[in-house]
Amino acid sequence: MNGGNLLTVLLSSIKSKFTSIVAKIKLWTSWNYIKSQVIIRIRQFFIKLLDVRPKSQKDYYGIFGWLVSKRLAYAAVIILGVLSIWYIFSVRSAFVGFGAKDNIRTYKYNSVQLRMAKDKVRILGKSGYLAYEGNVSKGYVNGEGTLFAPAGYTVYRGNFEKNKFEGTGQAFYPSGVLTYEGTFHDNLYDGEGKLYRENGSLYYDGGFTRGLKNGDGKLCAENGKVIFTGLFSNDELVYSAFVGKTAEEAGQMYTGPRRIWNHDDEYCVYMKDINAIYYGDPDPDSLESDVIVNGIYVIADALNIGQVKVNTISAVKDIFGAPLYEGNSDAILSEAVIINLMNETRPVFAGPVSMKEATPFTDLTQIASYDEDYVIYLTSFKCGDLIYTFYSEDRNDRFLFYSIKGIEEEG
Repeated sequence: MNGGNLLTVLLSSIKSKFTSIVAKIKLWTSWNYIKSQVIIRIRQFFIKLLDVRPKSQKDYYGIFGWLVSKRLAYAAVIILGVLSIWYIFSVRSAFVGFGAKDNIRTYKYNSVQLRMAKDKVRILGKSGYLAYEGNVSKGYVNGEGTLFAPAGYTVYRGNFEKNKFEGTGQAFYPSGVLTYEGTFHDNLYDGEGKLYRENGSLYYDGGFTRGLKNGDGKLCAENGKVIFTGLFSNDELVYSAFVGKTAEEAGQMYTGPRRIWNHDDEYCVYMKDINAIYYGDPDPDSLESDVIVNGIYVIADALNIGQVKVNTISAVKDIFGAPLYEGNSDAILSEAVIINLMNETRPVFAGPVSMKEATPFTDLTQIASYDEDYVIYLTSFKCGDLIYTFYSEDRNDRFLFYSIKGIEEEG
């Protein structure tokens, strides 16, 4: 045997020794082998885990006199954890692909994973419609976002805090027309804002408190013209603010269409767009200059007193107490004008007040005479420096309009 053959035999022997080792290394590093071993280990782990039979007294927990197997408790905790992880990933996988084009994650409204989400998301309502698109954090709708109705229209767009409208935002009619823009607090209009009619025209611009018009504000006609500038309280004009003003100042507060009546020293102005008439004593040499508004009549069958809306004399008595006067009275010019205006739409009181016009003009009617014996039933109350008087048919508990006058005038 020569040297070359010896070398070949030696290499073959060495190769045969390492072939089994190389084969084992290939086996151990193959994915199928690793996966099978992991599955075997997991199976053995769960077999051991589910063997919950206690082996000794040390394998028990004592809870309120009951003995609970430690292995059983461990098994329950681990199984619950595995199920939770499976649920989270199954929910996540169920929504893979939603919003993929714009990288916005989408969740059902009751998704557990939604509680851990942050930044911009989409939330689906119970029936599957898009209910919200915007920011979330700490398990709440927080930050900028848009809320949608099941029908698909936008309900609100703006700032949220803990699932509520908070800060600046916009609310919409079902038609999609803007109904309000301004500040919100606790889901309600609060602060400064603007209300719009459904035809898109501005209705009110001013202050709000808890969803009601409060503070300084302006009312606008459908053509956008401002018709009233002044105070509001609990969603109503503060009509008493007219009392004591000059006719010029009243004209600055109310800038809508007017109609004026005059008879001897009686003088009244009908402010059509706010359903009210004020009256005063005119200067003999001028129609309006230096006229002081002594009182105002409001053509409304309900009144907000504080937080309470009343429409009966009984309810007013519960708040104001005993009346100063209750009974029949002869109608003055302002009351006669209101009764005639109301009778244009439906019969009230004893019908229209007989009235003879002397010189009718576009916005001024000079009254030659009217039925000064026309009887009306009224109930008057004192409230601070003002007298509130409510007018009803006979002794009917419901009133049809009311007036606010200064104390001096009533005296």
